Amino acid sequence: MIKRIYLNMDWSFNGNLVNIPHTVCEIPYNYCNEEDYQMTSVYEKNINISSEYRNKHIILTFEGVAHKSDIYINDKHIYTNSCGYNKFSIDIKDYIEYDFDNKLKVMVDSNEDLNIPPFGNVIDYLTYGGIYRDVYIDICNKEYVEDVFVKPINKNKKWFIDLDVKLNEIINYKLEVLFNNEIIIEKDINPKERLESINIEINNPKLWDIDNPNLYDLRIIINDDIFNTTFGLRTVLFKNDGFYLNGKRVKILGLNRHQSFPYVGYAMPKSMQELDAKILKYELAVNAVRTSHYMQGKYFIDMCDRLGLLVFTEAPGWQHLGDEKWKGCHLDNVKSMILEYRNHPSIIMWGVRINESIDDHDLYSKANELAHKLDSTRPTGGVRCYQHGEELEDVYTYNDFCDPKMERGLSEKKNICSKNIPYLVSEFNGHMHPTKMFDKEIERFEQVRRICKGMNEFYGDDEITGFFTWCMADYNTHKDFGSGDRICYHGVLDMFRNPKISSYIFSSQSKDDYFNLSSELNMGDYDASMIDTVYAFTNADKINLYRNGELIKVYDDSNRIYNNIPNSPILIDDFVGDLLEKKEGYSKKASDMMKRVLYATLKYGNRMPLKYKLMYLRLMLFNHVNYQKGYELYGKYIGNWGSKEIVYTFEAIRNNKIFKTINLSKARKLHLEYKISSTKLIHKNMYDVSLIRISALDQNNNILPYYNEPFEISVLGGIDLIGPSIVSFKGGYSGVYVKTNGKGNIGKLDIKSPIGNISIDFEIEC
Repeated sequence: MIKRIYLNMDWSFNGNLVNIPHTVCEIPYNYCNEEDYQMTSVYEKNINISSEYRNKHIILTFEGVAHKSDIYINDKHIYTNSCGYNKFSIDIKDYIEYDFDNKLKVMVDSNEDLNIPPFGNVIDYLTYGGIYRDVYIDICNKEYVEDVFVKPINKNKKWFIDLDVKLNEIINYKLEVLFNNEIIIEKDINPKERLESINIEINNPKLWDIDNPNLYDLRIIINDDIFNTTFGLRTVLFKNDGFYLNGKRVKILGLNRHQSFPYVGYAMPKSMQELDAKILKYELAVNAVRTSHYMQGKYFIDMCDRLGLLVFTEAPGWQHLGDEKWKGCHLDNVKSMILEYRNHPSIIMWGVRINESIDDHDLYSKANELAHKLDSTRPTGGVRCYQHGEELEDVYTYNDFCDPKMERGLSEKKNICSKNIPYLVSEFNGHMHPTKMFDKEIERFEQVRRICKGMNEFYGDDEITGFFTWCMADYNTHKDFGSGDRICYHGVLDMFRNPKISSYIFSSQSKDDYFNLSSELNMGDYDASMIDTVYAFTNADKINLYRNGELIKVYDDSNRIYNNIPNSPILIDDFVGDLLEKKEGYSKKASDMMKRVLYATLKYGNRMPLKYKLMYLRLMLFNHVNYQKGYELYGKYIGNWGSKEIVYTFEAIRNNKIFKTINLSKARKLHLEYKISSTKLIHKNMYDVSLIRISALDQNNNILPYYNEPFEISVLGGIDLIGPSIVSFKGGYSGVYVKTNGKGNIGKLDIKSPIGNISIDFEIEC
């Protein structure tokens, strides 16, 4: 068995003892200074390798160091890596002394003036610094596996895998294929007899797809060493009329993701990387993610494999192209990306261009040729923000920010690229309408309205293979972007992964029961107090609306707004129903007419169109509705001014069962609720982190969008706090991260606020 020794714990960083993942500088939630993390820093650790391993290979691996790193053993320089997003490995057997404390030193340059991607101009995201992914040593036998590429092939309705096995020395080995930990194939391989790759048929194949992400394990056994990788059986194909997974057309609905978090930037362990994938799959109900604008860590990609999330990944960069040395780094990054991730079935396309960069025929011809040589099973893409660029890639991927007035949701393909290349929207909305959690409701609603419009056109157009909204969560950015506070508020979630209204349209596509509203029906949030559009985001069969316990209207699929979105929002447009008939004694005809006039008054005020004025004149003549009566009816049924409190109740019904009820009324009694990622943490190969998402709610469990008060955090025992101990709510939401410290098997978190307290106990496996 290959012996792996993790080196994540107890590094000396500029004189302090730290654990990996680590950031060179923690930053505030907002109004940070990106210059603070731009530095050259030193990490040091002693490693002692037993002499029993003297004749073995000692492979030192760094999963991610931001950004340029120089590696030293006993003060001897042995390696330089010039990318902040790739994995790199070094055989250090010739540099160490056995049974001796060898000094491992890493010089990390996190300055943003480096001549490597993504640097060279402005960048719309912070790049941070430090050793922020795993570090470990693999102790291998004299003969070992350097790399394996598992290529799934579907031929004549049979499934095969082609294996490209790279050994450091030619030697016989045993090969095993496992499914659900059961060996299904065993072969003894003599590589001297094989001039081509190894081809193996998989009987009774279990395919990998979105709903059934079946995974196989491949083992290569040399003496007592076992090399292991996972793979999936699936085919991907982009065509002019759609994307096909295993021959079936799938509409790719996704979000862009940055790998950053509050305070610590990139430096989060396995649990938080996996949580983001789970949030995308289960809370946001998308089937795809784009790893903007760089390769992301193995824990996130591994979880995408296990969950059935499609991944569009790309080499690092943002708009800028540098000199020839810089371009050489880009080609190195493309190679590193593909070699590291090509066995992951979730990855469906390689992004081989620098995001939104200009055409460069020579560079991108080389990048595409390299990608196709290293992996013939996946297409290439390259994200542009302009029409009719050079079509060197297999898929034309385009950031569509077409019309701020939203006369159209999306551009037509014919205006972007040729008809003979598959087309995908890689970004949408984003800076066209950024939204804060604490914006007034009409602004928060506008973000989701735009996304709905674009999503509807995507689902209605088979020429658009995929639709990625920008973006999953808010993120820290440079002063040139965002809102001046170093936050880009483009997300459908905030930085703590709390939901904005815009997240509801994604969540409502879930197979699980879902229901939420776009409004809390507070008129003061709207110009001229006019709430003319309320969306119910749901996969319910129908919604019952009550006013003070009286049924107003039953909404069903006939009230859905958009024709193409599978679970389109339902338009809630009548809060009066037949109450004018029941309560005021008007005829049905007069009641309907009065209701139209009252809503027209809300919408137009003194500029009411003539047809509504004529309706009101008719009501005055035949139903004795004078000005004062009309004013009273408006205040009672539309404005609700000074009247008895009105409680609106919404019941979401699916399969003849009420699965959620929302009551809207005055906020009286405030309280806290929280959602925690885990109370059981593991402090073993690295520290562990738990996210506590906190919400301020009224007595009906509705969010309080303008609650921005502070709360105090304290921790005890085996956990430490990430970030400050006093934090404010932002739009009724906030969050807390705690991490294990190795000082005990239990931990305690206490939160104290003006509207309630939270106490959470943690179990820690050390």
